[in-house]
Amino acid sequence: MAHEQTPQSWLRDNALNILDSVVDAILAIDDQGIIQYVNAATERLFLYSSADLVGQPLTLLMPEPYRSQHQQFVDNFLNTRSAKIIGIGRELTAITRDGMEFPIYLAVNEIKTGDRSYFAGIVRDLTEQKQNQEALLEQRERLAHVGRLSTMGEMTASIAHEINQPLTAISAYSQACMKLLEKDSSDVTRVLDGLRKLNEQSLRAGAVIERIQRFVRHEGSEKKLIDLNELMRDLVHLAAADARLHSVDLHFELENDLPDVYCDPVQIQQVALNLIRNAIDAMLEVNCAYGADVILRTLLCDEGVEVAVVDLGTGVTEDNEALVFSPFHTTKAEGMGMGLSICRSIVRHHGGDLHFENNAGRGEAAHGCTFYFRLPIEELPEDFDESVPGGAVE
Repeated sequence: MAHEQTPQSWLRDNALNILDSVVDAILAIDDQGIIQYVNAATERLFLYSSADLVGQPLTLLMPEPYRSQHQQFVDNFLNTRSAKIIGIGRELTAITRDGMEFPIYLAVNEIKTGDRSYFAGIVRDLTEQKQNQEALLEQRERLAHVGRLSTMGEMTASIAHEINQPLTAISAYSQACMKLLEKDSSDVTRVLDGLRKLNEQSLRAGAVIERIQRFVRHEGSEKKLIDLNELMRDLVHLAAADARLHSVDLHFELENDLPDVYCDPVQIQQVALNLIRNAIDAMLEVNCAYGADVILRTLLCDEGVEVAVVDLGTGVTEDNEALVFSPFHTTKAEGMGMGLSICRSIVRHHGGDLHFENNAGRGEAAHGCTFYFRLPIEELPEDFDESVPGGAVE
């Protein structure tokens, strides 16, 4: 009678077949970084045969700078037992036989055999995942850009008013200077004063246009280390004109000594500006019956740094609470219903979230609503470069 094989013995006898059936690449190396074993998925992924790889250094599959650093990581682990990659896992870049680099996730663990260490690594190809992430990011950027265009479109009247003021002054000063020059005995001092004022107004008009262009044309995520209060103060130039046109008073209450935040400044301004415009619209719906003040507030909170916009409108009705951030949902007669959805997407991409509460729930006045978002104070990425203005990652 044949001896029945136990599950344990079957696993032992078929271990290599099992490893070859795994979709991820599996490699084993010794403490000198020499490849001892690869499964079939490794051959497919790196375009080498098993015979080509076994006995070769693992660095054959690594581009620089990982190639030069690899043995140092192994030696450091063996000497200090401090895990930086081994025992933790991280995203890296690998290279195929034909020289093509691609992103991977590498998980490595130690295998002790007697007094010697070996290491088993599982390699997952992240190419498709990264491509999907990039496509999602591009879609988010396009939506954000559409949102900025929509916001500027809704602010057309206030923008025209803001630009018309310096243009009117330019026309008046230029006519005054012409009249002074037409006189037989022109006053040079008065002409120069008029020209100086004319120049100031032209610069003012140019600054308005430059701010609008910078806000609208910005494409592509560019995160920097920024002073959030300074970013909000810069927003005054875009938001105050709209507030003045609608006889609304915009107030800034900025908490001192906030830590800097790593974010895309234009996108965060876009969120704040959208919240301010929504606040103004909510108050205009009731003809500012409960007051004409909108407050933008910054403060330090447990989650990081908070930016809140407080209005004195009607608040969010119970029927609309679950739909506020839904795409294409709007209470405005001519709204697209994308603003808050895009804003929440932007904030979540920064590791935070966007919320709202009717003011009775936040200790504010009985009327109106507060929309607020929080950004985490995160550690800077490894490739953050302090030598680049703003610390931008190249």
